[in-house]
Amino acid sequence: MNHFKSILVILFILLMVSLNASDEQIYHQTDEIVIAMCQPTVSQIKNIEQLYEKDIITLNKIKLIGIYHENESTDYEPAKAYVEENKLFWVAFEKITGKVDVENLFRRNIWTEQFKDIFDHTHGIIFTGGADIPPAVFGEEDDLLTVADTPNRCLYEVSFIFHLIGGSQNPQFLSLLETRPNYTVLGLCLGAQTLNVGAGGSLYQDIPSQVYGFKTVQQVLKAGEEKIHSSRYIKALHPLEEDLAPAFHRIKFKKSSTFMKRLKMKKDNTPYVLTSHHQTMKRLGKGLKVAATSMDGKVVEIIEHQRYKNVLGVQFHPEYYPLYQKGRYYKEKPGDDTLHFNLRTFLQEHPPSMKFHRAIWEWFSKALKE
Repeated sequence: MNHFKSILVILFILLMVSLNASDEQIYHQTDEIVIAMCQPTVSQIKNIEQLYEKDIITLNKIKLIGIYHENESTDYEPAKAYVEENKLFWVAFEKITGKVDVENLFRRNIWTEQFKDIFDHTHGIIFTGGADIPPAVFGEEDDLLTVADTPNRCLYEVSFIFHLIGGSQNPQFLSLLETRPNYTVLGLCLGAQTLNVGAGGSLYQDIPSQVYGFKTVQQVLKAGEEKIHSSRYIKALHPLEEDLAPAFHRIKFKKSSTFMKRLKMKKDNTPYVLTSHHQTMKRLGKGLKVAATSMDGKVVEIIEHQRYKNVLGVQFHPEYYPLYQKGRYYKEKPGDDTLHFNLRTFLQEHPPSMKFHRAIWEWFSKALKE
């Protein structure tokens, strides 16, 4: 009987070792840089794949962990199929489980240990773009133009950000970055908004109406490119036009910005960025400061963290891989008969736009190694 118990104990130990080993294999080997990324759709994976293959993400070996919630409305099976079909063995997926309501996002909850496990096994995380955050999360009612149709995704990501950097909602909470302050967090578009809301900030729910007082699409377009923050307005008037170039506008840096200096930008540089958002930061979250704005200073375009040097949120899309392609062409404006507008050429012809985009990924790559 004792011999039988001993065998069971040994089998149990071997099973646990095996499970731990397989869990570790999901994450990394010794020479890999492991990056978590929320909402791992086909398009988001392609972005990282192309940035990595073209050495815009300047790392020798990476592991990408796609993070998603089990109850998201997005179907991630196509992404998993894309990874398998293209033999992207450096891409894996990790599912967040359990439900947390709005009142419990900013404290220890059922997700806490799952967040910590991802944090412990990765060098950094990317929060990607997407639909609007439910306004209830930052204490407001829904604006008529808010489209918060991915609540399960937004709730766990907001809570994840809070766990990473803390927030004014619960000042006594010990954030994960207190144990690893150089951990890298990059928020892209919605990701930047999530960064702000997770830290206790709020949002303008619609830039044209709440920031500029515009009531129609035509008013937005007449205001000029510096006040157009999304391609949706051009497409609204030309819904049948295909291959229209996305919207661009310039940004300007704050003199006090740490990132401006780290990216080797000068205070008078005004690079163009690809813009696709109708919301932006309003009240800033705990520890955050504005690093760049729109040219008129009314729309926040970059936020950085005053305590954690590798936490950055950008309101635009430097990850969009066609920005770096030579042979992809678009219509420059509605009514064009030919595709002749190249995004890469446009950035190169408006310095330091391309230099700025590449500098973001050079910073990101370097920060992950720290």
